This record gives sequence, structure tokens and C-alpha cells, in this order.
Amino acid sequence: MTYMKCTCNKVKIATAAFWLSTMFLLAFFSPMILIPVSFLALFHIAYLMLDPVPLPIVLSFVSMVSLSFYAVYMKTAPLS
Repeated sequence: MTYMKCTCNKVKIATAAFWLSTMFLLAFFSPMILIPVSFLALFHIAYLMLDPVPLPIVLSFVSMVSLSFYAVYMKTAPLS
């Protein structure tokens, strides 16, 4: 018995839009949970897009996205 993963493009686009909007909102309202959520998001998107998941590529992409969102937040956050 073989298993074939087939996901339509609309689901992929909706998933990517959901995770990107979630990470964007987290960058400004709750940056302390941005990195764990971005790990979850990128693994979910990688699962939908790639087969098998290339772990080093996904992890490096997650790191870059998380650090860039955090840098954007730190530059725009008001000083307390």
C-alpha cells in the first residue's frame, strides 16, 4: 500500500497566507513567541510543499525569517 500526498494549490496559498499574517501580527504584538510559531509554520508549509522535508533548509529558513521579524520589531518598538 502506498501513500500519495496531494494538496491543491488553494490550500497551499491559504496556509501560507494564514501563517504569514500570524507571524506579522506576532512580530508587533508578541515577539517572544514569534520563533516557536515560525518553526511550527515553516514545518507545516514545508510539509505541504515538499516531500520529503529537507530539514537543514527548513531550519535555516526559519532562523532567517524569525530573526528578520524580530529585528523589524526591535527597530519599530517604542522605547520604554
